[in-house]
Amino acid sequence: MKKVILAIAALGFAGAAVAQDVEDTNGDGVYSMDELMVAYPDLTEEVFVTIDANGDGAVDADELAAAQEAGTLMQ
Repeated sequence: MKKVILAIAALGFAGAAVAQDVEDTNGDGVYSMDELMVAYPDLTEEVFVTIDANGDGAVDADELAAAQEAGTLMQ
């Protein structure tokens, strides 16, 4: 049981670590295109829309991690 809990905890920390590449400068808990462009200067609006899986106009930590894991954004 401890191994399962440790594995789940490790996955949670890994997701948090991935999102640390980008700074949430306004503190709203999500990343705007401008915030992402600081870390990814070649980001296009087309790619941003693809990353924004729920279409809310912002990228949350899970969407960012998914984009990095898929290779859409390089870490």
